[in-house]
Amino acid sequence: MSTFTYLITGASRSLGLGYTRALLAARPEARVVAAARNPSSAPDLQALAKEDANKDRVYLLQLDVEDKEQVAKAAKELEASGFLQNGLDALIHNAGVALNHQVKPSQLEPEHVLDNLNVNVFGVLNVNKAFLPLLGKGKGKQVFSLSSVCASLEQWGNNVMTPAYSVSKAALNMWMSKLAAELGPKGYTVIMFHPGYVQTDMNQSKGDITTEEAADLAVKNVFLAAKPELNGAFLRYSGEKMPW
Repeated sequence: MSTFTYLITGASRSLGLGYTRALLAARPEARVVAAARNPSSAPDLQALAKEDANKDRVYLLQLDVEDKEQVAKAAKELEASGFLQNGLDALIHNAGVALNHQVKPSQLEPEHVLDNLNVNVFGVLNVNKAFLPLLGKGKGKQVFSLSSVCASLEQWGNNVMTPAYSVSKAALNMWMSKLAAELGPKGYTVIMFHPGYVQTDMNQSKGDITTEEAADLAVKNVFLAAKPELNGAFLRYSGEKMPW
């Protein structure tokens, strides 16, 4: 059976861990590079990797998306590890932060926005540039990024909520759209998606759906449903189009 290898950032907990678990369960041919800042101190991720059904299917990679040099070293480590059979097939930019929610738009300081941009945009840029050569060797050529309803000017721009985070996710969408325009003609599929209002630590455990439900739905409706015609799309976890 031909393998299909995903790299997921922020895989130690919450949605990243959920996506890792759900993809391994949904696709017998799936293998996952589970990247996290400190995988050695992520007991749930380590336990998942050690399950009999996941033997030789998970590679734990230390990856701090904010550290450009460390990201480059991590890409070299993965390439030399022997885990990749034919390169990466899909890159899932999951690592993210949501900071300074309570600051009103008129009171925002540059550092309030930068706190979010450093991970949500610059971290994605670091990872994408370092691992794109490995993605080019794979057959899937898929790039996914967790965006948010907060990135939607039409749906979220008419309120004062989460301004710093919203700016970072809107910036991410613009970059992803540009990436889709560049890579689409080369056979890549670049998709951004809203993961849902999920009961995660980021949302103080509030939300409409559990992490497990959100992961299963994203795997079914986004990751496994990805096709070249969706290049550049902004989707919900349900697979429906999101308003820009």
